[in-house]
Amino acid sequence: MNLKFCKMRAAHIALGVFAFVYSYVATAHEMPEIFSATRIEADVGRTDDRTLQSWRADGWIGSDYDRLAWKTEGDVEKGDITDAEAQLLYSHYVAPFWDFQTGLRHDFEPISHNYFVIGMRGLAPYGFDVDVAAFVREDGKLFARTRGEYDLLITNRFILRPYLFGDWAATGSENDEIKGGLYSLEAGINARYEFARSFAPYIEVARVEHPGSASSESYTIGRLGVRLLF
Repeated sequence: MNLKFCKMRAAHIALGVFAFVYSYVATAHEMPEIFSATRIEADVGRTDDRTLQSWRADGWIGSDYDRLAWKTEGDVEKGDITDAEAQLLYSHYVAPFWDFQTGLRHDFEPISHNYFVIGMRGLAPYGFDVDVAAFVREDGKLFARTRGEYDLLITNRFILRPYLFGDWAATGSENDEIKGGLYSLEAGINARYEFARSFAPYIEVARVEHPGSASSESYTIGRLGVRLLF
C-alpha cells in the first residue's frame, strides 16, 4: 500500500510540474493576435472625351509588428483593362506609425513586368498618410513612387482628402516611352460622406499630367465612386 501510494503521489507531483511548465512556456511564447484590414475604392470618371473606370485597393493581415500586405490598382476603358498592377509585400513595424515594406510587384497591363519592391508607409507629422517605394524591374531599370494623402474632417462624417501621387524613373526608356525623372503626376481632392465607417460614397476631381511621357498627355477628370472598408 505504501509503495502504491508513493507511486500515485509521485505521478501527481510530476503531472503538476508538467502542467506548470507547459503553462509557463505557452504564456511566454503566446502567438500574437491576428488582425486584418481591407480598403477598396472603385469609381467611374469622365474627362472631356472619354470615360474611365478605376479601382484602387489595399489591405493587410497579421500582428501589430509583422504583416502580409497587398495593393492593387488599375483602369478600364471601353470594357478593356488598360492599366493594372498588384503588389504582395512583407510589412514590418519599425517606428510608431511607420512600417518598412518589401516584396514583389507585377504589372499586368499595358505591358507585363516584374519588380522587386522596397519602401516605407506610415503617418507623417500632422496626420499625412505617406507611401514611398522604389522598384527594381526585371531588366534592371529603377523606378520610384511617392504618394501623400491627408484626411480633413469637415464633420465626423464628411471628409475632404487632398492627395498628390507621383511616379519617377531613374533613366529614360524608349520602350516605355518615358523620360528620366517625374513622368506621371496626379493631384486631386476627394470628398466622401461616411454613412458608416465601412461605407462611403465619394466625388473626386483630379488633374493628371504626364510630363515625362512621349505624348505629354494631360487632362482633368471628375470621378464618382464608393469606398469600402472591411
